[in-house]
Amino acid sequence: MTDTPRRTAQIGLIQVKPRYDESVTVEGCLDELLQLAEQCLKDGADLVFMPEAYQYRLARRHIPRGELSKTYSETYKQRCSQLARKYNAYVVPWDYEIDEQENVYNVSYVLDRNGVEIGRYRKVHLTRGETKVLTYGRDFPVFDLDFGKVGIMICFDNYFPESARILALRGAELILFPLFGDTLNPQWEIKLRARAIDNSVYVATCHLHADPGTSFTGMVSPTGEIIAKVENEGTYQVVEIDLSTKIMTNTRAVKGSCEDIKQMLLKLRRMEAYQPLLEDVPQMNWEEIEFFNKEE
Repeated sequence: MTDTPRRTAQIGLIQVKPRYDESVTVEGCLDELLQLAEQCLKDGADLVFMPEAYQYRLARRHIPRGELSKTYSETYKQRCSQLARKYNAYVVPWDYEIDEQENVYNVSYVLDRNGVEIGRYRKVHLTRGETKVLTYGRDFPVFDLDFGKVGIMICFDNYFPESARILALRGAELILFPLFGDTLNPQWEIKLRARAIDNSVYVATCHLHADPGTSFTGMVSPTGEIIAKVENEGTYQVVEIDLSTKIMTNTRAVKGSCEDIKQMLLKLRRMEAYQPLLEDVPQMNWEEIEFFNKEE
C-alpha cells in the first residue's frame, strides 16, 4: 500500500454568544460573526463557517424572513466576500434566501478564496415552525474546494442519517453542520460522532452557545473522535484536518489484514434491501404529531 500525499486544511470554528435581551441588533450580531470569522482567518483558517439563524434570532420574531433577507443579506454577503478575498480563504455564511417567486429558504452559501459564490445549500429538513414560513430544499450538493470535497447539513437535517450518507456518497470528506441552539444538545455529540463513523468523514459544527454544560461546537474525526471542542462563548478555534487519512478496519479477523472502511461503506451497500427508503412518504400532517408543553 503506497503512501497517500497529505491533504490538510485549517478549519475555523466559532462559538457565538447566547444573548437574548432587546438591546441585541442584527447589525451587532453580524459584526460579532465577522469579527470571530476574521480571527480564525488571521490564525490561518482555510475555511470558516457561520451558525444558523444567529443574526436574526430576535428580529425574526416580528419581521418576516423574506424581509430580513432583503434588508441584510446582500450587504452581509459583500462583507463576507471581502473577508474571503483579504485572507484568500473560503467563507461559508448562513442566511435566509428569497427567490424571484418570493419563496424563502434556510441556506448556507460557499464563497471561494476570491470571494465569489460557488454554490449554496438549501436546508432540506425543516422543523414544524419553519414549514410555516420557509420552503424545503431538494438536494444535497457537494462543493469541490481546492483542499477537498465539502458538504453541508443544517440543524434538523442531522436527525435524518440519509443527509450525511448522501453527502458522503457524493464524495464529501468534510461535512459542515451549522445549527441553532437546542434543548437536546447532549444528543448532538452522539449523533455527530455516529454520522462521522457511519460515513468515515469529518464533521464540523458551529452553533449558538445555549448551555455551557451541553453545547457542542467542534470537530469530529472519521473515527468518531472529538478532536476539537469550543466551549466558551464568544470564542473560536482553528483546527487542522488531514483529508488524506484512510481509516482501516479488519473485518476478516485475519492477522495483518486490513481494509479501507470508507470504500467498504460506500461500495458494499445492498440497494435491493433498501426499498423502504425509496418509497414515497405520505403528505406530512402536523396534526398527527404529538406536541406537549414543557409544563406538562
